[in-house]
Amino acid sequence: MEKRTLDRLSAAFKAVEKDLSERVEELAAKSSAGKLSEKERAEYEQIILFNDLLSTLKLQAEEYWSPRIAS
Repeated sequence: MEKRTLDRLSAAFKAVEKDLSERVEELAAKSSAGKLSEKERAEYEQIILFNDLLSTLKLQAEEYWSPRIAS
């Protein structure tokens, strides 16, 4: 894996976060108010799982590159 790949992954994570942020805020507010439909609840759960997956991938990529960059 090249450093360039890590940079691309980072850019992709930021783009996904930006694209989803407005919807996540909307769903979070509805969830807090107890007003999520079943469809929205499923969507919210999927976004949370997706975010967890992306966070894990990002951490693994950073751990992979951290010692290599310091060398």
